[in-house]
Amino acid sequence: MTRTTFSSPVHAQASSSPVHDEQQGLPSSHMLLEQVLTKSEAPLDAAVLTCLPPLQKEEALLLQTWHQGRPILTQIVTTQLGRVGTFLLPVEDTHGDEQWQQKMIELACKAVALAQACGARSVSLSVPLARQTRGGQMIREHQVSCAGRRPCLTTADATTSAAVLLNLEWILTRVGRELCRERLVVAVGPDDFASTFLRLLLATRPHPASLMLCTLPGQGTHGEHLEMELLVSGFRGNVVRNEMREGEMLPDGVYEEATLLLGTGDLLRGLDVQRLRAGTILLRLPSALSPEVSEPLSARIRAHQDILAPQGDELTSPAPMRELRVFASGSLLDLLIQTGEGGGLRNPYQVKSFLLAGLAVAKLDVLPTSGWVDTKTAQSYYFALRRAGFRGTAPDLGVHDSPSLYLTQFRARFRHCL
Repeated sequence: MTRTTFSSPVHAQASSSPVHDEQQGLPSSHMLLEQVLTKSEAPLDAAVLTCLPPLQKEEALLLQTWHQGRPILTQIVTTQLGRVGTFLLPVEDTHGDEQWQQKMIELACKAVALAQACGARSVSLSVPLARQTRGGQMIREHQVSCAGRRPCLTTADATTSAAVLLNLEWILTRVGRELCRERLVVAVGPDDFASTFLRLLLATRPHPASLMLCTLPGQGTHGEHLEMELLVSGFRGNVVRNEMREGEMLPDGVYEEATLLLGTGDLLRGLDVQRLRAGTILLRLPSALSPEVSEPLSARIRAHQDILAPQGDELTSPAPMRELRVFASGSLLDLLIQTGEGGGLRNPYQVKSFLLAGLAVAKLDVLPTSGWVDTKTAQSYYFALRRAGFRGTAPDLGVHDSPSLYLTQFRARFRHCL
């Protein structure tokens, strides 16, 4: 087990050998859990349940030697709100058959019970787990016959929506731009995130000058319902609805008009980074981009320094955080975990919003969420995180290592030209 502390914006080198960990320490992957259960480590306040990314056959065989069919407590992050532990289920994020789904639910129930034994008052579900368990409802139904009180389950939807808005506010302030002048583009898919974020935005901040809703082929009804919902809510700008072309390509109007894009997965898959107009802000979700997007994005930033790509689902903490991890930094087991949604801290001040979801319920007096999130609940998360001192993060600049200088230059070039 490796204890990671931070004194600079990079991970400290792990003292143990990754090879030694993988060859000699596989059964010790349960050590952190045992230390919490035996109180040699402090208890948890909240927990996060995650699953594995899709694996190659060799990776799956390696993982089978250490998980022993049980959920693993892979890390504990200590924040100003409390301690949150990440429990990894030994199941891949895939759409399997009914037997696979039942196994996943049973493992999730075991993890919830372990989290409770570790002191957690609330348990949040990663996006894949929430999606495949109907927002945790299938886990709750499986627990009905279990005796005793269980920690409340929550999704990360409200926390992520609040984080995106906090990032949007922060970046616009830094570059001297006002939301009421921005032309916003959002991709509308079968999930509710775009709707949740837009309702939170319109209820909390000045409205953008215009809004373009890009719907996936065959998903036009989602765009129609959202457009009607926005108009009823009092949106005062222009609303344009376009359907993406076959192959999920974005319409030409995105590149001609947009100054601000909510980069969800549906939008990023159809995005041609080189066609973005100079001065565009791409508020991206998820923060981990595919090479098809990340490489052109980095190339554009290096060549022209004329776009911004802040991470919408990551927040800056007002106080440094600490991380305790099971596997040595850089080992294969660690890299597999970091590839999924169980990744830890990039530095002592930056944290993924999903790690705060359970802590928000346990410590900030907000309601747990499941499925559709109403505007009042989304606002309660936004104001709670803001009062706690969390704010947005500096944009991803690829090879550039001076966000402050980049933002200053960007502000000078693109503050008034849109």
